[in-house]
Amino acid sequence: MSTPLNRVLLEYQKQHKLKQQPLADYLNVDVRTIWRWLSGETVITDIRELKRIARLLDISPEALGVAHTLTLSPDAEQIEEVIEHIWKLVRAARYYEANTVADQLLQDIIGLLHTEDTALVRKLARAQHITGYVKSQVTRANETSQPFSHYHEMEQLARIIDDQTLLNIALTYEGDMLQRGGMVEKGIEYLEAARDTTPQAELAAKGNGLQLLGRAYFKAHRLADFDRVMKEAEEIAYQVSMDDLSNSTRGQYNVGTVYEEFGRSYGLLGQFNQAMEYLDKAEAAFSSWSAQRRDVLMKTARAMVLVRGGEIRQGIDVAVESVELCRKYGNFRLLDRVYGIQQYLDRLTREIGNAGSTLREALDGPIEY
Repeated sequence: MSTPLNRVLLEYQKQHKLKQQPLADYLNVDVRTIWRWLSGETVITDIRELKRIARLLDISPEALGVAHTLTLSPDAEQIEEVIEHIWKLVRAARYYEANTVADQLLQDIIGLLHTEDTALVRKLARAQHITGYVKSQVTRANETSQPFSHYHEMEQLARIIDDQTLLNIALTYEGDMLQRGGMVEKGIEYLEAARDTTPQAELAAKGNGLQLLGRAYFKAHRLADFDRVMKEAEEIAYQVSMDDLSNSTRGQYNVGTVYEEFGRSYGLLGQFNQAMEYLDKAEAAFSSWSAQRRDVLMKTARAMVLVRGGEIRQGIDVAVESVELCRKYGNFRLLDRVYGIQQYLDRLTREIGNAGSTLREALDGPIEY
């Protein structure tokens, strides 16, 4: 069983080259206890014990699933501080911790959801935004109803205060969750609504919506539409600073994300050289991102393109690295893409096997003179 504790301990062991006995001695527990923690057989629920372990390992308690207790009042600026903290965790690819803090935040503000204070409603909408985003990263494609529910709540709050930027973001991500869950045409409806009904939305939100609309068009095999809106998204991205973390997308949309989208898409179309060129441009654009966040995204994308381009051995090596990073940081959305690589290889294996059998039958058949 995978738990925050055993993930942290395994990483600590690897980093410090410790066997179980020295680790047990350092944490002042029996070696059998360490074995149960590492295997996931024992799950600690004692907050004080988790905080003690976090202190000894020099990590934040959030890494072990312990969130700070928040006491929020209807006009508290602490909501904003917590939202900012979660975005910082996202930028560091610390999704397990971000998920813990987001859950705690919503639990603390649940009683504020019926306020008529416009400023507070805007903060609540932004809290639903970050929570939906984190949930979209830590869940698989068959669990998109979780992040969708947060984006839907965000949509309702945005409509109450008539904030077109927040509404654009909510509709955009609702559409993205629908297409990710297999409801592609329904997803396109939401994404097109984000584009067509929020003319006053912030530029970054519009560009982000166009990029995700392009993704949905690609999945629907509408390649001309994909190419058109992705070029629009690229043009807008040039006007959005990579280092501006204060805009509505909080750094989740920029020229690098557009290049990465182009790269993966061209890779799926079998245009290997063009795909790799775009991924190289994306990686260069992501120079200001944290190494963890950049690596988990780019290794997943490169693995997809390499395998589709016939560089299977190299692609598998990169995919294995990607799996390790996805599990380490808790990004199951990107892990879904690696499952897609495996499904492609399984299909390829079956096709090769069938083709090989046909050829073998022909070779083994009678020779006519």
